[in-house]
Amino acid sequence: MNFNYTKLALAVCLSLSPFTAISAENGNKQLETIVITAEKITAESQKTPLSVSVLSDYDVERAGIENTFDVVKRTPNVSMIKAGNPSDASFLSMRGITPTMEGSQSVLFLIDGAMYQTFDTELLDIERIEVLRGPQGTLYGRNASSGVISIHTKDPDLFTEGSVGLTYGKYNQLKSNIISGGAIGKSDEWAYRTALQYSKNDGYFTRAYDNKDDVNKVKDFNGRVKVRWMPLDQPWGVIATVDAQNRRNGNMSFASLEQIEKDSHKVYSNFEGEAKADIYTSSIRATYAADNFDVTSITVYTKEDKVDNQDLDFTPADAQELFIDSNFSRVTQELRLSSNQDDSIRWVGGLYFFDETAKNNIDMKMKAFGMFNTTKTESKVSNYAVFGNIYYQFSEKWEAIAGLRFDYQKVKFNYDDKWNMGFPNSDGSDEANFNEWLPKVGLNYYATNDVMMYASISRGYKSGGFNMLTPPNLSPKFEPEYTMNYELGMKSEWFDNRVRFNSSVFLIDWKDQQVEQQLYPKSFTQNAGSTVSKGIEFELSWLIQPGLTAWANGGYNDASFNDFISKVYDNSGNVIGQNDYNGNRPANAPKYTYSLGIDYNFLENYFVYADYNVTGDFYFDNANTTKQDAYGILNLRGGYTSANLDLILWAKNALDEEYLTRAFPMGDGANKKWYGRSGDPVTFGATVNLKW
Repeated sequence: MNFNYTKLALAVCLSLSPFTAISAENGNKQLETIVITAEKITAESQKTPLSVSVLSDYDVERAGIENTFDVVKRTPNVSMIKAGNPSDASFLSMRGITPTMEGSQSVLFLIDGAMYQTFDTELLDIERIEVLRGPQGTLYGRNASSGVISIHTKDPDLFTEGSVGLTYGKYNQLKSNIISGGAIGKSDEWAYRTALQYSKNDGYFTRAYDNKDDVNKVKDFNGRVKVRWMPLDQPWGVIATVDAQNRRNGNMSFASLEQIEKDSHKVYSNFEGEAKADIYTSSIRATYAADNFDVTSITVYTKEDKVDNQDLDFTPADAQELFIDSNFSRVTQELRLSSNQDDSIRWVGGLYFFDETAKNNIDMKMKAFGMFNTTKTESKVSNYAVFGNIYYQFSEKWEAIAGLRFDYQKVKFNYDDKWNMGFPNSDGSDEANFNEWLPKVGLNYYATNDVMMYASISRGYKSGGFNMLTPPNLSPKFEPEYTMNYELGMKSEWFDNRVRFNSSVFLIDWKDQQVEQQLYPKSFTQNAGSTVSKGIEFELSWLIQPGLTAWANGGYNDASFNDFISKVYDNSGNVIGQNDYNGNRPANAPKYTYSLGIDYNFLENYFVYADYNVTGDFYFDNANTTKQDAYGILNLRGGYTSANLDLILWAKNALDEEYLTRAFPMGDGANKKWYGRSGDPVTFGATVNLKW
């Protein structure tokens, strides 16, 4: 790692969390209070007994946050493992907990309460981002075993508002967006908000043998329309949303380690490939405010169609290709009730329904060997849950929390796996049922109006299911995994709310762990391990003077296997050996992360902004044989901003020569590893926004 740059960033940034909203008005003398809904009730962030990081709309705009990766790299103990352009071959790691390539995510990703399978995505017209660390099973259910990322977009309002923006940057990056909102006609009850964005660039990599420089190109469209009904004489509120995301990207970022060390910007595949996604979501959120409680209903329908097509040998040879066509259709319904009185007893409870059908067509072409494999799978998941939390303030300073969720899931799975030669064909169907109780208990101590301490114990789980790619002699089924999270935390504000310091310590006991088994050309998930992760997180913000804010945040986790004997299989699924990984660190889980930043507003309309975000070292494999060193990304922005015009210059610089993000044991045999990269070390450009 480049320590000279690190020292420079430390000196420039002064110290100190980007998750505190700071008003653009230089006259503010306190850090702004942020209201969130992390526990599905409205509460101040500083009064919410969770390790939660929050980005306001001001933070998003000032830092130039464009996608999920920008959010993740600024959040303590959270990282994203990815390769190249946005794709489904990505992982979210939180507190040392990382999913497998074939299994489900352990971080639940939501946009306006709707679950998205595709989390590596562009963000648009953001109101607030909440990142909840630790198992959130009681309120959020399945696949929130390590945390939740919840994106809240801006809702319609009656006043007229809009903007038109254009960004141009290195690699022919072009991004345009238009946002418009206000009353519908002359109505004082109906409003709309529309946000559209289109972005493209040539990509970061050049193909070695013909110098083609757009093999990893990006074409991305993101659009959203919201309509809101706000009746004047009734306690109702309804928002209908239609959201569309469409991308057409290249798919080349892998090379061998030796090739990357020789030239980090080159790729060598002959087949460009593509990563396509068409995602459509429609939802209705209805609220009703009764005298003593609120009712909220969220109904969502989502359809995701994705294609991942790439060279599988990553060389100029016409040897291997992989084609995956995935189709998801999903309906979710949540109905909840919550108290709306500031009483000694507060509560929230509800019902949840989830129904998803997933179809996958997978074609592997191993042309060099004359072998072809076609796999077709279809799974249907039905999930039902009832949940509730109760908060009881039994004295002036003490409050107890108890929560419970009962979660029932049924999975039906059909598969058809065919080879033209060499391996046996297999097909069949199976089904499984999973019943889980997900409790949480906690205790809050309000030492003063500005200092709160909390302790909690919570259980999370990641659902079981069936592998798409399994050797013929093995069952495709795998069981759920479970996490128990023990956490102590403090939230505090000092010096008349000019300094904010939050911290937490945690211990996670991870049982029946789902781990990835590699059997080239296939990989699959099995329950084969358990892990313990313990660590710490902190966030510190300092309003040095009106218009000048600095921050720092950081997280460290000590995660290791305490029971993991990995089996070695032959191509038919017979066990031929085993590896003892006890004491090793889980793959793709950075030991630490930290961020530093400063935001300076001067001469009324001018600003300078900088943040430096570091991801610690991590291993690419559970055997701990290959490691990525720590790397940092410096984000610089500055310019002029007013009520009607923004003129911004920006630059992002990875302070190492190159950083790797993925490793595949594919290509020339099972022991050959190919590494994916996340981008070029330097990008820069300019942004213009016209606002009204």
